[in-house]
Amino acid sequence: MSLSLRPSLPRMGLNFKILLTLSLILIGFAVTSGITFYIIQRKELKNHLHQQGELMVTMLSGSLQSGLYFEDRTSIDQAVKTLVSLNVHQDLEAVTVYNTKDGVMLRQFPPKTDKHPGSQHLIDPMTKALTTFRQNPDQGKVWENDELIIFTTPVSVVANLQSNESLFFDTEKKGQARTVIGYAQLAIGKCLFGQAVNKTVLQTTALTILFLLISLAATYALTRETLTPLKRLIDTIRSRGSQTAVEPDEVGLLGDTFSRLVNDLEKAFSTIQDLKDGLEKTVTERTRELSQTMTELQESHILLAQSEKMVAIGRLVAGIAHEINNTTNFISGALPPLRKQLSELEGLLHGPAGERPDIERCEAIFRKLTMLLDNISEGARRTNKIVGDLKNFSRPADELPRPVDINDCLRTTCSLAYPEYKYRLELSLDLAENLPPVEGVQGQLNQVFMNLLLNAIQAIPEQGTILIRTWPAGEQVHILFHDNGPGIPAEVINQIFEPFFTTKEMGTGLGLSISYGIIKKHQGTILARSKPGQGAEFEITLPLKWQ
Repeated sequence: MSLSLRPSLPRMGLNFKILLTLSLILIGFAVTSGITFYIIQRKELKNHLHQQGELMVTMLSGSLQSGLYFEDRTSIDQAVKTLVSLNVHQDLEAVTVYNTKDGVMLRQFPPKTDKHPGSQHLIDPMTKALTTFRQNPDQGKVWENDELIIFTTPVSVVANLQSNESLFFDTEKKGQARTVIGYAQLAIGKCLFGQAVNKTVLQTTALTILFLLISLAATYALTRETLTPLKRLIDTIRSRGSQTAVEPDEVGLLGDTFSRLVNDLEKAFSTIQDLKDGLEKTVTERTRELSQTMTELQESHILLAQSEKMVAIGRLVAGIAHEINNTTNFISGALPPLRKQLSELEGLLHGPAGERPDIERCEAIFRKLTMLLDNISEGARRTNKIVGDLKNFSRPADELPRPVDINDCLRTTCSLAYPEYKYRLELSLDLAENLPPVEGVQGQLNQVFMNLLLNAIQAIPEQGTILIRTWPAGEQVHILFHDNGPGIPAEVINQIFEPFFTTKEMGTGLGLSISYGIIKKHQGTILARSKPGQGAEFEITLPLKWQ
């Protein structure tokens, strides 16, 4: 980026440049405002003067109607003297009354004027003003030169000139023709007007100068206060750039510095782009590594979950093996008597020829055979139930969601855990009838229920009770596990769902953590409540349908 060449100018400080610029602007504004104010005031003064003159000449015209009509010079003189005595305007120079033939009926000068009646400097302009008015009433109504303003108006009446008795003055109706009987004329000087204009000029000039002084002082203070940080910045730039302090050109210095900063910024952007490209490549590699790590973590989590599930199943193996052994005892214990009874029955049926078998003995043997077969059937039924419960409990965790009967899951769980609690605990099931099925994975829900049940069983050291309840609520199903054990300490109840947290000596510490994750996956909630010495309860809420 090339630097543009600046024209060679006298070196001035930045403060002085800005102050000079603002001062010129203020001076221009003040002068323009003063001239505008002077023009407006002069126009207002002249309009006021015109209004006074038109009012006076109108008053005179009204008072001259009778005198001019009857050509009564005494009445005319009285009307003029009355107007002059009112002293409406101090610059009144002359009053002239004309008849319709431009003959001067009366010309009077106020006593204060030094002009004599024959003074041409008043008579000639008034005559010219009358001539102009007769030619063009609108233009000649107010006639003006450098020294005078002359107001001319006709004196008219509504009258029938053929009859002296038909004279009317101000009672005419609109639209009636008026008859001009003469003219009234006032000459007003511009002396007072000029004085007022000069006074206005002086006041405007004084106000303009005062405004300029105040504005320049405020501008100087504001410029100095505003540019102080900029001056410090310039001094810092100069000191770091080894600039001399002789006749500084701050604007030029700032321009050069800004140009260098732009160049440095372009280089920085180029470097940032290179770093961005390298970072994107690094992020791509790290993302691939993280993806691989996440896959491994997911596999590990599945293995840990399966391991926790196997731990739960392992806790049940001994009890289930004992139950299976009890059921097989029905079969194995019944087989020897069954063989013995069958051998005896065979002997009775294959006795000596012609000898009848003992009917009563045969019936007794058949009754014993029926009892032994019932025992074998019951053993087979119990074994089949245990195998079925194990099959339901160990469903694969990756099966697709489907409608699940929560009550059946709880019954299966309690059946498998029966050997763990049958000698010391009382388990109560309060399952709601017609509980609607929920959408979910049955194997995962079985694992949650088994974890909560085994935790409740192990939390009760001796005798106790466990209650499992279900109930519907709107579009949700609630499952409650309650025990009357010692409860969960308040300082650890907020940590029980954390991975690897456990209060037991053995175990992975993943049971409640995995249960929490499964319930969250099913878009439900699991809450733990406990009071020391009053047991603990876990409440699960599951939606009927996934969102």
